[in-house]
Amino acid sequence: MHRSLIGASLVLLAACNPDSTAPGVPAGGEIAFTSYRDASSDIYVMNADGSGVTRLTYNSALGEGAVWSPDGEKIALMSARDGNLEIYLMHADGTGLVNLTKNAAQDVWPVWSPDGSKIAFHSDRDGDSEIYVMNADGTGVVNLTNNPAWDAWPAWSPDGSRLAFNTNRDGNAEVYVMNADGSGARNLTNTPSEDRPPYWSPDGTKIAFVRNDPLETFDIYVMNADGSDARNLTNHPQWNAAPRWSPDGSKILFQSTRDGAWNIYVMNADGSAVTRLTETSGIDDAFAWSPDGTKIAFESTRDGDLEIYVMNADGSDARNITNNPGGDVSPAWRPR
Repeated sequence: MHRSLIGASLVLLAACNPDSTAPGVPAGGEIAFTSYRDASSDIYVMNADGSGVTRLTYNSALGEGAVWSPDGEKIALMSARDGNLEIYLMHADGTGLVNLTKNAAQDVWPVWSPDGSKIAFHSDRDGDSEIYVMNADGTGVVNLTNNPAWDAWPAWSPDGSRLAFNTNRDGNAEVYVMNADGSGARNLTNTPSEDRPPYWSPDGTKIAFVRNDPLETFDIYVMNADGSDARNLTNHPQWNAAPRWSPDGSKILFQSTRDGAWNIYVMNADGSAVTRLTETSGIDDAFAWSPDGTKIAFESTRDGDLEIYVMNADGSDARNITNNPGGDVSPAWRPR
């Protein structure tokens, strides 16, 4: 299956305060990313214009999925440096790296709570995929789902009171929501279709997701946070995937094969005014809004290998900011 459908959590934006700037963040912004340029998979940071590339991790094992803390001071990531995938934490400059999970199972896809005090993730430590939460220092690990089915892809509501997630406990992939302590889990989608990772609107009133119906079409839907009024926004026979709300909630980025390749599109939050932003015969993927909504970072194969690009929010002035043959992926903007 296409990378965006199995690795969507890599580019989820941390909650941020647009009126403040993390110390040391360049005026144009800063981007963390994963690179294979030094014969390993490591985390780097750079300015949004591609300057100031700095390697943060040094290990030959798999390491990726950099996720900034809401205040932009720390980075959570996944690494197999201890023999299996674990969740690690480091300062924004790469110092103070610590293993938070320390478990023989696979612990993956960390997601910060909006206040930065907790990290949700999924793990198979109890024999199947479950959603856990821990304090940001790795203490207080709690299994929130505790169900024999597959539970994954947790997404915090903007106020931190709830977690939406994916599960197949009803026989197919559905979007559920539960309280932050794991109580009150309920099915929001409840259809025979496959409904995949949830994405909260910035104001917490809506949830976007991808529905794969029995006819094998993939469309982007938006529903109210209580599961009511689910609406098909794309309604197109080609694949449509990976919805990403703009910081102000007025627009949704997504990718689609409607023009023959995986390109990036934007539409209003009600599905109107669909506009193609990129034009490539390759794959444009892993896209993320800048904190102020004026830029979009993404990875692309348009130059023959995976590179990170930045373009204006209207699709203009797309620039290759990595330009390295090693492969650069999964851009994540530092909160400001």
